[in-house]
Amino acid sequence: MLGDIVAGALEGSLAPDFQRVGDLSWVGSSTDHIRYLLKFQAMKGMTFSACWGLSVDFVPIFRGGSLRWKRTAKSANFDLCIDPIDLSGRIPSWCSFYSNDLDNRVAHAALKVLDAARQDWSGITALNDVADSFERRSKMESRRFSLENYVQTDLAWGLVLIAIGEAERGQNHLDAYCDRFAVARDDAVLTKARNEAATIATG
Repeated sequence: MLGDIVAGALEGSLAPDFQRVGDLSWVGSSTDHIRYLLKFQAMKGMTFSACWGLSVDFVPIFRGGSLRWKRTAKSANFDLCIDPIDLSGRIPSWCSFYSNDLDNRVAHAALKVLDAARQDWSGITALNDVADSFERRSKMESRRFSLENYVQTDLAWGLVLIAIGEAERGQNHLDAYCDRFAVARDDAVLTKARNEAATIATG
């Protein structure tokens, strides 16, 4: 199985707190409310391409018509997704492989991806870094998806800003999220998430 080939390549290099939560998906443990994610996604033409990023525990996700929590490794999902295809406009060879590639080709790509992911993760170790990453990536020129194309962006960015004490800016993002996706501003889960973020801000 491809997942086992990738897992074998990553073994000993991926931090020990990472769990394999799917055939080609790994999630790290929560530190300062942040979990790192690494995933190889199935694309057209029997190709698998990598993306990585993070999930913030106090940020819910919209699923099945309502907001719900994603506070565990199994339920964690991308709040900030870093996908090389967004910048290149195509699937780069260094972070992808075909389902019928030789094992060593798959393993080589997996290690290249991990190196790139660790470089990004190393700069996102606290909630302030998460907010900075949203700001920085919002100004990057994309050839496929920009930050605003990702559903979680305003929700996560807004709650993280509230958690670092920038309540007004954060609320502006939350309002934009609610307007765009028809989520009630007084939704119970959103309210709890907002309150939790505010509590983090006050220490």
